Amino acid sequence: MRELLREEVFSTVRSTLSTAGEAMATSSDAILLLAPPTLLGALTIAPIEAALLDLGIPYRRRFRTGDPETQPFVHILGLENSSGPVLESNHLGLSIASVVVEGLRGHHGDARKGPLTTVSQAHALAQSIFSESSRLRRMRPWLVSGNWLLSALDTTYDPVYTALRDLLLSEGSIRVVPIPEVDCPDTRNSPWLDTDALEAVSKQWGKMDLEGKERALSNLAKPALTSSTPSSARLEELMWHCILGKEWRTDLATQILRASSFWKGGLNRLAADTVVDSLLRDGQC
Repeated sequence: MRELLREEVFSTVRSTLSTAGEAMATSSDAILLLAPPTLLGALTIAPIEAALLDLGIPYRRRFRTGDPETQPFVHILGLENSSGPVLESNHLGLSIASVVVEGLRGHHGDARKGPLTTVSQAHALAQSIFSESSRLRRMRPWLVSGNWLLSALDTTYDPVYTALRDLLLSEGSIRVVPIPEVDCPDTRNSPWLDTDALEAVSKQWGKMDLEGKERALSNLAKPALTSSTPSSARLEELMWHCILGKEWRTDLATQILRASSFWKGGLNRLAADTVVDSLLRDGQC
């Protein structure tokens, strides 16, 4: 896996997360991992916990709102905060919040900015703690899950999501495929999609030439063009750029949707624990 903190998209948080990671990797005290009981909170806690678990560092997981009462701690802040990571002066406390960063540059050299989420920062921190973590490696495709959950893809192009997705692709952590190549897609992400038509296209996909595949995908996506949702950016990801981890039969968007369903029962802490436990065990949800 490429070292995330060496990537340009992480340049503004590099020093803080690197220093925090070094301190946590040698901690003899149990580290409090505190996050709100949301899907974003669970997806942020999971990679940090994976690194600590594989390195044998003691920790406590807590899903609740409010401030940490003990040190050392990692405190995951909600979406209302966008200050980025903040490390206590004694290096015993780290708060992580999303922050807007430069993702890619346009054809004319203009900066394209987007959110560096708590999830992607947590993956970078976890890699700094223990880069050889096998659990962390299994959940590597989830690096972009925070960006998928946020609204940037619903309004415009998210350059940070694209940069991170391309990074995962280049290092071999994921495959990016059109939806007919996903073994078990969940069309709840795409209620406008004709499931019978998708099944028919999937069966014939291997026999089609490039032009036929492009035409088939365009026909499948056509009903979405008359609706206000999804945005063109999210539609492109749902239809043309499905993310698959190694040996995955369902794509990342489907797994995120499945994970979000755990919150329907109203037991938020249980839902968050379920997601983290699943990611630690299987690298999937």
